[in-house]
Formats: sequence, C-alpha cells, structure tokens
Amino acid sequence: MVVNPPRLTQSRAGRADKLAKRLLYLNGFAILAVVFFHAAGMGFVAMFTWTHRYAVEAMTPEMWVGTPTYYILRLVEQIIVFAIPAFLFITGYSVAMMTGRNQATVSWKLVFSRIKTLVIPYLLWSAVMIVLRLVEDPRVALTEILSWVLTGSSNEVLYFVPLLTQFYLLSPWLVRWARRDWKSLLMLTVFLQLLVQLLAYPELLGWNLPIARDISQFVPKWLFLARIFWFPFGIICGLHPVEFKRIVSPHKAKLVTAAIMLIPINFIEWEIYYKIAGQTWLSHRETILDSLYTFALILSVLMLNGQSLPLSNWISELGAKSYGIYLTHSLAIVYLARLIYHFLPGLLGYPLLLQPILIVAGLFIPLGMMAVVDRSRLRRFYNYLYG
Repeated sequence: MVVNPPRLTQSRAGRADKLAKRLLYLNGFAILAVVFFHAAGMGFVAMFTWTHRYAVEAMTPEMWVGTPTYYILRLVEQIIVFAIPAFLFITGYSVAMMTGRNQATVSWKLVFSRIKTLVIPYLLWSAVMIVLRLVEDPRVALTEILSWVLTGSSNEVLYFVPLLTQFYLLSPWLVRWARRDWKSLLMLTVFLQLLVQLLAYPELLGWNLPIARDISQFVPKWLFLARIFWFPFGIICGLHPVEFKRIVSPHKAKLVTAAIMLIPINFIEWEIYYKIAGQTWLSHRETILDSLYTFALILSVLMLNGQSLPLSNWISELGAKSYGIYLTHSLAIVYLARLIYHFLPGLLGYPLLLQPILIVAGLFIPLGMMAVVDRSRLRRFYNYLYG
C-alpha cells in the first residue's frame, strides 16, 4: 500500500492530481476490503472451529456448509481478493510518479525513505504481536522469533510489509527496465505470475504431484515472486500513462463487465475446489481467474474519468490512513472475537450478526487509536506508530 498517499499529488500537477484521487480511493477501497476479509475469516473460524462453544451436541461444523450464511461469507471473500494486488499496483504507480521525468530511475534516497516509513511501525507492532504470542506460549525459540520478524509471520497480515520492502529494493532496476523496454518487463512478470499460480493447481485439483508441491513451498506469500506482476505493472502504467490510457480506454465497458462477471465465475471455481478437496476450508491463494478479476477491477477504477465515486471522501480518507489500519486491524478483530468466545459464545452461532461487529472493530478501533495519538502529546510519535 502507499504510505502517506497524499504525497502523490506533489508532482505532474494536473494529470497526477486527478489520478492521485482515484489511486487514493482505490487504496481506501482496498483497506476496507482487507478488514472485511479478516472479519469474514473470523466468521469461518466461528462456524468451523468454535462450534463447540454454542452448538448442541447434534450439530457439527460441516452442517454450516451449503447454508446461506456460508455462501454469503464465501461471496464476501471472493469479492475482496483484489486488496493485496491493488496495494502493490498503487505503490508501484506511486514510485513511477515520484520518479522525475528526466531521471533514469528512482533514487535510492527515496527508496530508503519509503522503506524507513514502512519498517519502523512494522517492527513496533511486530514486537507487540510477538509479546502477545509469547504470553500464550513462552517456549518459542529465538530463531523462530527472528523468522517471524523477517517474514512477517508474527501475525497473519504482516507478511505484506516484507513483501513490499522487497519490491521497494527492486524498484530502481524495475523503473529503469520499464523506461527502456516496458513490454519485455510486462511479458516476463505475466509469465512468472502465471507460473507461480499454476503451481497451486495440482493441490487444488487433488493431484498428488510432490514436485509441484515442493516447488510451490519455495514461493511463500512474503516472497516477491508470489505476486511478481502487480508492482511492476503499476510502475509501467505510471511511467507510460498516455500509452496506458490509449490501450485501456477503448475497453472500459468490457473491463467493468469482466470484473462483475468474474465474481460468480470465481465463486463457482472455488466451490469446485472445495468439493474436490472434500474440505470445508482451504487456505486462500490467488488463482488465475482471481488475478483476471483483480486486473479488470483495478483498471475499471482507474478509468473512472469524472464519474462520482461512492463514498468518495470517506473512502479516500481511509486510503490516507491505510497503513495504520492495516497494521492494527487484525489485533482488534481477533481479540474482540476471543472476548466474544469467552463471554458471549452464543453470538458465535450467528456469523452474519458477528460480521458488522468485527468490521466496525477492525476499522474504528485503529482509527480511534490513530486519532488519540494525533491529538495528544504523543503526536510526535505518530509516524513511528502508523507510518
């Protein structure tokens, strides 16, 4: 995601300012999607893992499968798979916009400035999450803690920061390449992204191919290869906006149609994988159809020239605060869910009622914390806490 996104408006005034508003809106839309995604995830935990806290003996977790509640949460998950790729695309685009027209590539000074803004809050919140995990299990080895920090494994969402840091470190070479020959960069990243995603299909389809499984383990979600396409694609679009617009503009209606149609298609695709696996739950990974949906959605938003965007001001404000929300929303959702588990277990049996409670907590607890810091004597520490 873009840290301090308003900086995007400082260059290439007219065109950049209009585009920055759409990027900021997309950034806010993506962080809202992240909160919805993890709230839905806790809904599935309530349905399939915490059933014993509210169900009668005759009820099993599998009884949730095929219910309207199950399908609604699955649909929510499907709609919001675009979030992480969108963050990477936006950040790549912003790197391109912050590279001067006469510069061969982005400066290392800018790269390290952006990494510093990412890493300091990341380390602070990682420390908080590590302490919370050590309270639950103090027998964790020091090497494992170090691994948590380096890979973002102290929490299910923090992997994104090491991932984005890697792309920032690669950005001087990517920008130079995109300036000289953007088509070859685009083709290579498309090929690599497809290759990485194809490695997941044997497992999804129930094929026993140890080689594919072993290779896929070398591409964890925190490694840049896992989402190799989106950041360079953002750089390419940002460096060649005229050509980008010329190619994409004639297809605006098709992109919107594709984004809408791919939602039910992708939903059915994943239901097929669940049936093949014979499981109620599979760890999420992006399929090729998911990526096509994300591609169509991102370009559809960027091509909205002059159209009023729903809840534009509020969602753009979320976009400006996206990093702080991202770092802390999971804590709010998970620990509120745990409180409900212990003190109001009956509520877990109503996942759709649970959703708005978790979403509000995941969004407004971080926003409230940020507002308190910003309006108090702690304000000088705001950037260290939230970027």
